[in-house]
Amino acid sequence: MSPASSAFRNRSLVLLPATLLAAWVASLPAFGEDSPPVLSPAASRLKADVSFFAADAQDGRAPGTKGIEASAQRIADTFKELGLKPAPGAEGYFQPFTLRGSNKLSAGSSLGFEVKGETKTLIVGTDFTPLSLGKGIKFSELPVVFAGYGITVDDAGSKLEYDDYAGLDVKGKAVLVLRHEPQMADPKSLFDGTNTTRFADLRIKVANAQKHGAAAFILVNSAFAAKEKDMLVPFNYAGVDQPVSIPALMITRKLADELLQAGGSPKIVEIESKIDADLNPISRALEGVKVAGNYDVTREGIVTKNVIGVLEGSGPLADETIVVGAHYDHLGHGGLMSGSLAFLSSEIHNGADDNASGTSLVLELARRMAKRPEPLPRRIVFMLFSAEEKGLIGSMHYVNNSLYPIDKTIMMLNFDMVGRLNDKEELSIFGLGSSPGSEAIVESLGTAAGFKIKKVRGISDGIGGSDHQSFYMKGIPVLFAFTGLHPDYHKPTDDADKVNYIGMARIADFGELLLLDLARRPKRPEFTKVGSSAPGHGATPPASTSPGVKGDADPARMTVRAYFGSIPDYNEEDHGVKLSGVSEGGPAEKAGLKTGDLIVGFAGKPVTSINDYTEAIGGCKPGDKIKVKVMRGDKEMTFEAILTVRPGAPK
Repeated sequence: MSPASSAFRNRSLVLLPATLLAAWVASLPAFGEDSPPVLSPAASRLKADVSFFAADAQDGRAPGTKGIEASAQRIADTFKELGLKPAPGAEGYFQPFTLRGSNKLSAGSSLGFEVKGETKTLIVGTDFTPLSLGKGIKFSELPVVFAGYGITVDDAGSKLEYDDYAGLDVKGKAVLVLRHEPQMADPKSLFDGTNTTRFADLRIKVANAQKHGAAAFILVNSAFAAKEKDMLVPFNYAGVDQPVSIPALMITRKLADELLQAGGSPKIVEIESKIDADLNPISRALEGVKVAGNYDVTREGIVTKNVIGVLEGSGPLADETIVVGAHYDHLGHGGLMSGSLAFLSSEIHNGADDNASGTSLVLELARRMAKRPEPLPRRIVFMLFSAEEKGLIGSMHYVNNSLYPIDKTIMMLNFDMVGRLNDKEELSIFGLGSSPGSEAIVESLGTAAGFKIKKVRGISDGIGGSDHQSFYMKGIPVLFAFTGLHPDYHKPTDDADKVNYIGMARIADFGELLLLDLARRPKRPEFTKVGSSAPGHGATPPASTSPGVKGDADPARMTVRAYFGSIPDYNEEDHGVKLSGVSEGGPAEKAGLKTGDLIVGFAGKPVTSINDYTEAIGGCKPGDKIKVKVMRGDKEMTFEAILTVRPGAPK
């Protein structure tokens, strides 16, 4: 604005009536501590990127959606604008790979009940819905048995004695089972009450039915789930795995009451009330009630991609590679097996901190490195991974199909959830034990930047997995920056307006200096193993380690005491659990298990899926000596292992 127009503006204000002038002044933003902070150019760029990736338009960035494709294209376009090169062997800036896709229900599904000789035909989507965790199959005239909540508590040392199948013959029959678990609203419940135990997991209920010989599984809402409306859950509600070979379906509460009464049983509300009162199961055969059905399940793969941009080095060390990475996927609209901690919500999970923040920070570092007038001594590869939330699948795909030699990859820097720097200026750096000397340089640079560095020698130490772990398992030193968990983690409330952009810009300054130090070192960092702090599998996929909300199953509540130290490959589907690694010094390694082994039996229980594996470990306790059956190639082998307490767990 020119001086003349500014003067005119000031004269105009003087001529305003006093009341209007007062109103205008009152409408101005307040100055001082309540004023929005002025963002630096770097913070503004970070805000623009986070706001794009975490916008509703990206629909939560779940693999296979338009939102994650738009995000991948923005990353690739940024790399191109900066002059970064595609990696050799990639498709442009993309490294595609295929995930197990969602199950789909084939047309023509049918279900009918025969009640006292009369047939009742049902409408799919209205009266019933198949569940994708069961196998599509044709079945007919199966007697129906009511099996309460479908729970068998078999944990060694448990204070709770409860078995809905005790004295009940379900072999070759269909079991009708209540959703959730007893005493859902009772904080004094031995099941938990204010949360859920693993026995509420639909997958465990179905697996338990099959273990008892059931030929079909039928679910009905509990009173807790039906408070507002007796709704059927979506077909893929319990995930895309098929842990059992029997059909699994859900019917309405109204229909279930009709079947129960026809079979001589009270209605559901009366049954639930009695079980809640004394925790005594109420199970029975429903005389004269049979079921027949026919449906099929198909599955198509989902193609997603890592996005990779390369800044070449110059000189004798130019063939050595530093990877700067983050994952750009998130949870879409949530759902039980997505890892969401808002189990009953279908809102968009925008994932601003997790991990639009890390993605944006990698792009900011790429901008800074690309504009340097002279090339650095080493190659820097900027890498944004997909499918991290599904089990580090994108980074595992890269290290198993690397575009640059793994033996010449000298360090991996990972940024995951770096958008919530707190007032204490705390920045956690994991992996300091993976290379001698890392701790000193991180401490020096971090302190100079004004951070309180929380130094962690281990790779995860119970916080949760991220993509650096895939590189560590290949013998590559790693460093992982993280600003901490918060109440919005894996919930729809993780939005862009809650991100600390000034803090992110400071982390970018720190990351730039660290990256320059790595690129200029005369000798590559040495790799060392960090022992028991390495990642390992306890009882659940890497969905969550933070307190959750009430629902079918809280992954945090499902984490059990027994620790085996295995790292499953969550994208493999091979009638067992294939291992992508074993933790250094853990029970699995000590027993003799190796990367690539296919676990088909654990502690006397068959293992056909990750869910069987979860349940098998969940039934064990530290100190148990168990047998593990594996396929190594075409050879079946059995190992003995002694389970321990998870490293870092309270004792």
